[in-house]
Amino acid sequence: MTTTTTIAPTVSPFRVNEAVKGFLWIYGLSIVSCYLVNLWVISNPIGPWRGEEIAKSFWLDNVSWQIFSAWWACFFVVCGFWPFNGIKNTTTRGLLVVAASWILGWWSAKLIFLVGPGADGIFPLVGTTWFLLAFFCFAGGGFLAAKLPPRRQFFLYLVLFTGLTYVITHSAVKWVPAWWFPFLLVGLGTGTLSYLTRGLQQPGRAVVMMATLFAVAALCFQISAAAGLWEFDKSPISSFWSMGHFTDDSFWLLCFFTATSINYAMPIITHNWPFSMIRMPWGGLLACAFYLVLDVVVASLLVKLVGPVFGSMEELLTYAYMGVNWSLVIPLVFGIGLQEPYLWVGQKTPGEWDDVA
Repeated sequence: MTTTTTIAPTVSPFRVNEAVKGFLWIYGLSIVSCYLVNLWVISNPIGPWRGEEIAKSFWLDNVSWQIFSAWWACFFVVCGFWPFNGIKNTTTRGLLVVAASWILGWWSAKLIFLVGPGADGIFPLVGTTWFLLAFFCFAGGGFLAAKLPPRRQFFLYLVLFTGLTYVITHSAVKWVPAWWFPFLLVGLGTGTLSYLTRGLQQPGRAVVMMATLFAVAALCFQISAAAGLWEFDKSPISSFWSMGHFTDDSFWLLCFFTATSINYAMPIITHNWPFSMIRMPWGGLLACAFYLVLDVVVASLLVKLVGPVFGSMEELLTYAYMGVNWSLVIPLVFGIGLQEPYLWVGQKTPGEWDDVA
């Protein structure tokens, strides 16, 4: 007779090997894939760019392709990996998910020009589709279809998201701005949002989470305006939104892109060390503040490389944003950073706060 020993999760240790492994995979793939995607879209533009237009617009092709790819990868995840859920080997399944997501991502971006509104529709479609996925699945925990089999979840959510996206983008609202996205990533990556909304039932939890993100984004706008990086009188996509827009130097946009590549990846692969040694909510809030400051620091360093390393701000933007794809895919699809459970100090169940007063 043999016995097995179960090692109880401990307060987050600093697992150097997994942190380094995750860092190399996420940012190594970000650099390589961005280089290859840029080569491809410059030679084979997704949009109707010709001649000198390509140098000005290739970054839009890169960003729209990879972010729709990331959307599809996350969509497969929240739908139980259907139709790949029968594949037990994580690596094999992950490779198929990545391949399918990049193919669907290209077609999603291409259809904007074939049957959709063209370049003016890129950000409305990206922002709105990601908002719907975040509200119903990330923040909402799939509350509408959680008890249904993966196949039905896939088709029901696909119909729901398509219909709501059509309604929003063909109304005066036009889009749901995605400025909340980096705050969602750091809030989920650190568990802070889950802690702050513990005990709430769905869809109430999703509503509170998204409202919190918009409130934090509003505060960010005020700080950014004071720093000269945001103009409240701008409303380039829809007059429905009077929240303003970033300035023409695009540094705010670079910070936004950089944040999306850092704010989920780094908390996950480091298991929130050392912030997990400080009780919630202070440890979580400190972690969020740390990563938001890190975003600005990294963006400030990257912008100095325009010229010596990057040929233009447009090229830099593609590299800054490519990390959002792999920072989601590597943990959620391949499991790196999520393989070993751990506890935040004061936490009873790994990844769960509802059983804490």
